[in-house]
Amino acid sequence: MLFAAETIFMDGTFSTCPSMFDQVYTIHAIKYDQSFPCIFGLLPNRQKSTYHFMFRELKAVAVQMEMNFSPKLIMSDFEPGLLAVVALEVTIQRVGLSTTYNNDDDIKKYCRKLMALPLIPEALIEDTYDELIATMPSTLKDTLKDLLQYFQEQWLNKVPIFQWCVHGLNIRTNNNAEAFHSRFNRRVQINHPNIWSFIKLLQGEENHFHHMYVQFMAGLGTRSKQAKTVAIQRRMDKLGERYYDGALNAMEYLDGLSFVVAKRKK
Repeated sequence: MLFAAETIFMDGTFSTCPSMFDQVYTIHAIKYDQSFPCIFGLLPNRQKSTYHFMFRELKAVAVQMEMNFSPKLIMSDFEPGLLAVVALEVTIQRVGLSTTYNNDDDIKKYCRKLMALPLIPEALIEDTYDELIATMPSTLKDTLKDLLQYFQEQWLNKVPIFQWCVHGLNIRTNNNAEAFHSRFNRRVQINHPNIWSFIKLLQGEENHFHHMYVQFMAGLGTRSKQAKTVAIQRRMDKLGERYYDGALNAMEYLDGLSFVVAKRKK
């Protein structure tokens, strides 16, 4: 399942990890619109070389199975586009704009447009950002200068746009992997269990998800999304249709998406 999946989720947890390891790292494959944990990695540290080793081993196993481990989308902790939004929210607080953001509708409007940039097509982002700055009143530019400088340096110059643009992806703030860890943590009940207890828990998880997989194969309906999530997705899809039909220009598209960002924050 893992090697055939186009989308995978990755997440780590620490409190449930046996004491001789640093973290439990899980990799989930998407099947039937549901995430299934396929890999439980007991990692000794959080170094880049360790993650590289783990993926080399997985690729080697895939070759042995005459398969190819090359997912089209990898999501970890925060998906990149969401990470940009979260980083902007944190920066708004760091540069002392929290009160102004909450009390000034114009400031809030432009900040939300910045947060919505990951949702528009990659090819539009730079030009739309430039137009956003060009149409911004000079007084607002002065107020937001630290935030704008941060966005320019971090998200336009330092991090490639393709890494944080999430336009067209059907899965956004999906917390399947994190929800699994939350459930798993409740089952473990104690911090840093011994290795034998941990293995027994993993066996229980394997049985649980195998049973779930069999049910899905037999035609069990996928887990329904929350009504709010469905409404937001429909709103985004409708805005996208109107943009591609020529009813909206890029700035109008961004403006519509900025209200989606506002709804997601509630």
